Amino acid sequence: MKYFHRIIEQKRERIALSITTAEANVVEGERITAGLIEKQQGSGSQPHRHPKVEQFNYVIAGRFKSMVEGEYHTMEVGDMVHIPPNALHQMVALDEGPNIYFMAKDAASDPELGIMGHAEDKDVDRPWYEPGFDPDEKK
Repeated sequence: MKYFHRIIEQKRERIALSITTAEANVVEGERITAGLIEKQQGSGSQPHRHPKVEQFNYVIAGRFKSMVEGEYHTMEVGDMVHIPPNALHQMVALDEGPNIYFMAKDAASDPELGIMGHAEDKDVDRPWYEPGFDPDEKK
């Protein structure tokens, strides 16, 4: 088992393409999955849930419009959010960049989904974009 990780230098990869623009580099432990998540300005995740997984996000760079169970907050560097299992939540990047947060999830609580979630709107199959940031609108 590898104990030490320099995730800041790892290449970030797109995750959960159907509901978020997140690029992540993660480290998986026996119970906890942790990593750095980056999102581009005006983009982020659809409102979604992780039925069994608890999560913490800590902002390292940029700002995020965040929502948990209908409560909105603009998160800045140094802010942390706790997302209980099955809580509806969303994080959308506000600044030009970089917009990065540290994520920790008890992914072992849901071996089937791991860190992935389900969009609240079952008909949605794409990330969230704020008005003016949707790449499909710019074509």
